[in-house]
Amino acid sequence: MKNVISLSLVCLTLALTSCNKEKTVDDDLKEVAANINKTTPQNLAAGVRLDSVSAQAGKIFRYNYTLTDDEKESVSPEQIETFKKTAKEGALQVIKNSPEIKEFRDNDVTMVYTYYDKNGKATADFKITPEEYKTK
Repeated sequence: MKNVISLSLVCLTLALTSCNKEKTVDDDLKEVAANINKTTPQNLAAGVRLDSVSAQAGKIFRYNYTLTDDEKESVSPEQIETFKKTAKEGALQVIKNSPEIKEFRDNDVTMVYTYYDKNGKATADFKITPEEYKTK
C-alpha cells in the first residue's frame, strides 16, 4: 500500500513542479489530474488499481481506487475500518516524509482517497488534510 501511495504522489509532484507557476494551485491540480488520467487505469499493487484522479475546487485532489479482489458484502465493517486506518496511516507517513512531494505539502493540498470493490461499490474512503500532514 505504501508503494501505491508513493507512486501516485510522485506522479502528482512531477506534474505540479512542471506546471506554469502563474496558474492557481487548483489549475495546476486539474492539469495534473488530466495527465495522470492518461495513464489510468493502472495496477499499482496486488489487488489495487488506480482508476482515476480528479481535482476539485479548494485544493482538493481525489484518488479513486478499485480493490479488484474484494466484494463489499464479503468484508466485515471491522475489516473495512482496519483497512481504512492502515491505509490512512501509510498515506500520511508517505505524505509527511517524502521529499518528492514537498511542492504538494507546500501548496496545502487536501487528498481524498476512495476505494471501490470489484463491482464498483464504494467500500472505504478517507481524507488527509494539511493540518494532519503538517503536524509532527
